[in-house]
Amino acid sequence: MKKIWLSTRSIQIKLFPNVGVYARSSDVFWLAFFCLFLLFLLLWGAAIGSYQLSILKSWQIIIAPELAPEKLVRVVWEFRLPRLLVAALCGAALAIAGVILQSITRNALASPGLIGVEAGASATMLVFVVIVPGIIPIFLLPVFAMIGGFIVASCVWLLSSLRGYSPIRLVLIGVGITSMLSAFSEMLITYGDIDFVESALMWFGGSLHQASWSQVKVMMFWLLIAGSLAWLCFRELNLLILGNKVAFSRGVDNRKALPFLLFLCVALTSASVATAGTLTFVGLIAPHIARRFCANRHGALIPLSAVIGACLVVLGDSLGRSMFAPLQLPAGLVLVLIGAPYFIVLISRLRKA
Repeated sequence: MKKIWLSTRSIQIKLFPNVGVYARSSDVFWLAFFCLFLLFLLLWGAAIGSYQLSILKSWQIIIAPELAPEKLVRVVWEFRLPRLLVAALCGAALAIAGVILQSITRNALASPGLIGVEAGASATMLVFVVIVPGIIPIFLLPVFAMIGGFIVASCVWLLSSLRGYSPIRLVLIGVGITSMLSAFSEMLITYGDIDFVESALMWFGGSLHQASWSQVKVMMFWLLIAGSLAWLCFRELNLLILGNKVAFSRGVDNRKALPFLLFLCVALTSASVATAGTLTFVGLIAPHIARRFCANRHGALIPLSAVIGACLVVLGDSLGRSMFAPLQLPAGLVLVLIGAPYFIVLISRLRKA
């Protein structure tokens, strides 16, 4: 029996060399490389700002704060480090959500915003900030944004599963609901009270200027739980990307796996949007960059995409703080400037393919 299983597995790997079960040594190398690059970006981000520091000095303050001046410790530990860590955690969460969605829809252009989670969370936040301001405490706004994201994603899933699940139907319904919610959000911004709209726009544009250690803890919780569960499902993702019939023939229960994976995608996206606002293109770009190094081996693709997504958001936030200092650009705006050209190149390559 064991010999038969081994021969079947070897046939699978031979037929689908880019969908292997285990990671390779090259995957470990690239994961370590991007982790070191992320560490460099964090140190660089902690050094730049209205009060400039060297990268070595920022490293010393982080490692041994008791040996540094109190003023510098406060600048790094109370203002810059929470912001950078929130950026990294949100980027990692969106990247993992992008990997999941691209795999279950088998759509190379799928992103977390495609199923309406970002639009649902944003619209919910705007309702409580613009229409009924002050009805709930500020610290509970992210919770209600997550609830809005879950409700919209549930509606998209139910509508796409009425006559049997279809990835194409999921994408089309998601795009339609996202467009409708985006129009609703634009209406609130246009006709809402200017004082309330101004505060909402900062969050809506993906600004991290209000990041705190409490947000770091919340994002860490969601990323560790949902991200770990997503990684444990890498075998199912390896098979689902080949098609539902292939996955079912290899023992994957699509009726259980697909809703569970979509739930993880919604949880990661909602937590990120509720914490940092809309960070466009991260969930689309990070998985594509990671696939250049590890193809579709999800055991390596998920952690590598997470690190690359973290690098993208940390880089976007650091550039936004440094390009026009002391003025600051929202990280979401910088990510659009970075991601839009890459998106155009990606579409042209897919058309040629």
